Amino acid sequence: MLERNCVPSADRIRVAPFMQKYFIKLPATDGRIPQKLFESTAVLPNGIRTVITEDGAIWLANGNGITRLAAEGEYKLDRISYFSAPRYLFDNNIRAMMADGNGIWVATDGGVSHIWYESITYEKKAAVYDCRILSRQSRHGFVSEPRFEREGDFERFTHESADNDGLWTAMYAAGACYEYAVTGTEGSYNRAITTVKAVLSLMDVTGRPGYPARSFIVKGEKLPKDGFWIPCDDGSVIWKSDTSSDEIVGHVLIYLLAHELLPDADIKARTEKAIYDLCTHMMTNGRYLVDVTGKPTRWGKWSVEYFNGIGRCDSPLNAAEYLAAMKVGAYLTGEKAFEDEYRKAAVEDGYADIMCEQLIRREEINFSDEELCYLSYLPLILLEEDEGLRAKFRTGMSQWWENIRREANPLWTYIYKLIATDEPCDMEAALWTLRRLPMDMRYTDAGIANRADLEFEEDVDRFNKRQFKNLLPPDERRIMKWNGNPFVLESGGNNLSEEPGTVYTFPYWLARYYGFIEE
Repeated sequence: MLERNCVPSADRIRVAPFMQKYFIKLPATDGRIPQKLFESTAVLPNGIRTVITEDGAIWLANGNGITRLAAEGEYKLDRISYFSAPRYLFDNNIRAMMADGNGIWVATDGGVSHIWYESITYEKKAAVYDCRILSRQSRHGFVSEPRFEREGDFERFTHESADNDGLWTAMYAAGACYEYAVTGTEGSYNRAITTVKAVLSLMDVTGRPGYPARSFIVKGEKLPKDGFWIPCDDGSVIWKSDTSSDEIVGHVLIYLLAHELLPDADIKARTEKAIYDLCTHMMTNGRYLVDVTGKPTRWGKWSVEYFNGIGRCDSPLNAAEYLAAMKVGAYLTGEKAFEDEYRKAAVEDGYADIMCEQLIRREEINFSDEELCYLSYLPLILLEEDEGLRAKFRTGMSQWWENIRREANPLWTYIYKLIATDEPCDMEAALWTLRRLPMDMRYTDAGIANRADLEFEEDVDRFNKRQFKNLLPPDERRIMKWNGNPFVLESGGNNLSEEPGTVYTFPYWLARYYGFIEE
């Protein structure tokens, strides 16, 4: 395992508090609205309203919402910002604007918005997301999206089972483990333990050693309409089968990090048993994940036969997944059989070479596969000491990086830099993404369809959606996990559901642990 603060000084950024964007939307009758706003109706001859705030920014309003032109000295990607309906405004028919400190009040036909900036530290921002996970984004310890009963009411909500409860929870738990390793706080320890135990419960609930459930519900919870659900003997729990490789990636990663970073004997014993059972299952079933039907699940396939057949395009990713599982299994349990299987797959069966063929085997760009890829590579680059294999792992990662580099994704940037220490990467852009992730993580439509600055790709994405070339800030595009396409025109639309802050907390605390960020 790489030790804390192990990255070269050239890749470290010492950060200070920054100005975080906030907003609130109010009915025109709300008593918090300054009455001077409704007197601020001056219109320039060209029809554009403008105000200048205390920070020197110029705010312009026209038919597409509001544009903020930053003062000199702000980061290059922050010099122009856009605020449109329905995320920031009720509508784009601006009736009045008024400066308020370094923010503004805006009256539209439908109501009033207050947009402002406040100083915050990166660590405090992480704590805000953590608070929400504790208060409204947890179901049986799983990190879960709440479904609000009505807009603006964060007290009344329900939760539902999700297809990849294990993966999403493992990613949050990974960040919490890194946080505890950095801070040693009781809060981070408790959040890590709770979420790690939730992931482990998916292995326990099936009654099949080495085969984790996708998710489960208990008696009284709503049964989703999709999927393959199996009741336990007493009927108190129903678990979801046809488990995906997505889940395996999350399990393998959190078994390693929880075992190494949390000082809990029970967690160490349970993760050792879980990875032993998982690796044994994968090996004895011919490198397949086999469910209660006796057949492989749809995506749990890592065999040579699969790679040479219909799984050829998946094989660079799946090879990394399988090697990661065996490497972690060998490391945590000391079982020679797992290390032998790892070496056989990597060298004799050519999995390490297959991992270097992503560009020639790829049939489409799949952003979800990027997530699974780098989460699988992380255990490999943390544990592998053989320089020949490490060189192949770096080659494999670099082929995925060819598309990833334009995303300014902090998590993939930091993971890649753990092995590509000599390659120049835009570390400031990764930090910018963390800053610009919004505090309001509801899936409200960002209103980007009519933006005049978008340059479109000729090709649609794999879901037949239009894509733009320019990378928009995270607070000006759709809210999403790191498995989504940040260039797609689709911009959201459901403000009754909320994304947990794992997209921030995991990369932030990983960066703090290894030393990319010094706060």
